[in-house]
Amino acid sequence: MNIKDVAALAGVSPATVSRCLNNTGPLSADARARVEKVIALTGYDVNQASKQVDLNHNPTIGVMIPSLLNPVFSEIVAGIQQRARHFGYSVIVVDTQYERSRERQAIIDLIRQRVTGVILTTASVENNEALSLLREFHFPFCLVHNQSPNEPCVYVDNYQAGWDVADRLLVLGHRKIGMVAGRFKSSDRAKQRYLGFTERLNQQSSLLPMPLVEVDQYALTPFDQTQGSFFDSSSAPTAWFCSNDLLALKLVNHLKAKGISIPDSVSVVGFDGMALGQILYPPLATIQIPHHTMGLYAVDLLFNSKHKTTLPLARQLDYQPHFVGTMAECQPPTMRRVL
Repeated sequence: MNIKDVAALAGVSPATVSRCLNNTGPLSADARARVEKVIALTGYDVNQASKQVDLNHNPTIGVMIPSLLNPVFSEIVAGIQQRARHFGYSVIVVDTQYERSRERQAIIDLIRQRVTGVILTTASVENNEALSLLREFHFPFCLVHNQSPNEPCVYVDNYQAGWDVADRLLVLGHRKIGMVAGRFKSSDRAKQRYLGFTERLNQQSSLLPMPLVEVDQYALTPFDQTQGSFFDSSSAPTAWFCSNDLLALKLVNHLKAKGISIPDSVSVVGFDGMALGQILYPPLATIQIPHHTMGLYAVDLLFNSKHKTTLPLARQLDYQPHFVGTMAECQPPTMRRVL
């Protein structure tokens, strides 16, 4: 950070920042408050800054994602890096482990790194401190996977995709259908998929009440006994929709360990289209999302936002249903077999 960076964030001139730091010359209360807030936020120290050598000459894009363990976000970052290199930019990545409390600090850390702008996926766009910070300082950003009105974002229609999954399961004859989802407080995408899914199921009056199992998105450990009981009982659903592919793979592993046939006894469908799911046997049924393309578009929209162009701020991408493999027609119990 230098005095010009502080000035840009505060929306004042470097001379105004200098007057605030040195208590020289006239300065409005509003300007002083903005400058002091930036200094408090970033930890800028004029004495320390003057002694440091500025090594950050390479323009950089900051990327904030929920998890480095989820291959989905690795694909997005790969797309961002490819497009950023095209423009001569490097990329700094931070992850928040799906914790809202870490998001604000992650944004502060990226601002301190003097990034040109931020591409991010948040827990939710509503009441989000990280986004409020970016908006307050008019800092260029683009959302990925989150949808926000009148702000740069790249997304798919999660609600409609969830609706499509439910519709396909009903067509296949399933009437006992459940959902395994990440915590809604950590993922507005999972919530939208759930809302679309339940909207379609609610149109079918003959359905039994749908169980919802909420679990931690990033926990790669097996399901605990309480969670496992939802899948193991004789009254368990004949089909499960998982809000992401990692949860779907976790469920497939659990069911196979219990000797439950997939898809002859139970159908499982995920969401994301991870390559890992397609080397499973049978291949994971899923909604395929163009994550690499998301990363490419996110960089373009970030620069459009930064330079205040008249080009579109948002980009909705198409998804591709892949309803084969672990999703199958519901069979009578006497026809089911164990793999």
